This record gives sequence, C-alpha cells and structure tokens, in this order.
Amino acid sequence: MQRQPTGVTGQPATGIVRFSQDGHWDQDVHHLLRCARREAVVAVSNPTHSTDHLRLGQVVVDDLLAAGKEVRLLYSPDYLEIRDHQPLLRQSSLGAQIRVTDNDFHNVLILDRAVAVLWSGAGADHPYAYLVREPALLRALHQFALLSWQSGHGLAGRVHTDPIELSPTARRVLNTLNLGLIDETAARRLDMSLRTYRRHIADLMIRLDVRSRFQIGARAAQLGLLDEPRE
Repeated sequence: MQRQPTGVTGQPATGIVRFSQDGHWDQDVHHLLRCARREAVVAVSNPTHSTDHLRLGQVVVDDLLAAGKEVRLLYSPDYLEIRDHQPLLRQSSLGAQIRVTDNDFHNVLILDRAVAVLWSGAGADHPYAYLVREPALLRALHQFALLSWQSGHGLAGRVHTDPIELSPTARRVLNTLNLGLIDETAARRLDMSLRTYRRHIADLMIRLDVRSRFQIGARAAQLGLLDEPRE
C-alpha cells in the first residue's frame, strides 16, 4: 500500500506508506513517538538541521522516560556535533540507554516493534519518509537497529561538559534535598525561610537543566556534586 499523505497519524494498520517531510513533519513524528506503550528505539545517523525537531525530540524523550518507558537512543558522531550535550547527559541519568557508533545505519524510529518511521537527513536530494507497519520488515529493522546499538559505545569520552560550580549555600541545599526532608524541615535545618529554600531549589533545577526534584538528585549524583555520606 503506497500513497502520499501529509502526516503520519491516522494511517492504515498494515503496509508501507510514503509521506511528505513538509508541513507538520516534526509535530507528526513526535506525536507518534508519544504513543509508545512500552519501548522506543530512535536511531539518528544523518540528522536534519531542524531546531524544532531537536527541541520536540528532547521534550518527548523526557516525557517517555518520566512515564517509565524503555528508551534506546543510537546516534552518529555527526548528530552529536549539532546536539547540546547537557540534555543527553540528563536523559542518560534518567534511564535512557544511549550509544554512539561510527557504523553506517539509517534514520529510524521504532515503537513497540509495531510501527517504524524511516526518513532522510539533511541535504538529501530527494527527501523521503516512510511509515512501516509490515511485520516482516519491522522485525528486520528492529534487529538491525539493536545490532547497531549493541555495537556502539557509551557517551563517556564522546561528550564534553564544563564543570558546574555551586556556591556553599547551593551545595547545602542540594545535600539537604537529597535527604528527602520536607521543605519546612529542610529550611529550618539550613536556617533560612521556606521561600528562600524553594528559590534555591528552583535555581538548582535551572543550573542542572532538569524539570523535577527527583531529576535534581539523579543529575547531581551523575556529576559528582553530592557530598559523601557521613558515617
């Protein structure tokens, strides 16, 4: 089955459909990504130079991780060159399984082994995208994507970040937050007002580029910002 729809939503249950990368391509693909029930495999070798694509992808992956979905991300070195590394490190700390490989592979998104999207990258002479629901092809795509993912390496040594410097007060707030105390108790322990304590928490979320208190702890542990527990 082949035709020329403008988006990826509302498509037939089986077959292979070619569709346009014009119009609402980014929104359509990320809407589909949000429909993952158990797992998502995202492999990007030849990236599109779309700010919306990167921003939406970051938000959707964050949401999938927050919902407890399994997320595997495979990137090429070319993709890392255009990405802000902080979101990748944050997603890794939240459970995303991220690999980088120099092997050749195709841009593909696979959801629950039930649907896939293949697309061309930046500079393609004839841009294309396919929505795939054909079971045999899906199995082959999933197997190839996982083999490519397993052949890759972790982010260590591939990304470089500047160290985050925290003030003594911010460190005290961070370590108190890590104890799991309620705000009122934590503020009294630090001899500050509740409003000031919560302002420091908000500042930490900004500095660490996270969206929840749980993520503060995970990101701080990854960066080695937490004090060693006293015996």
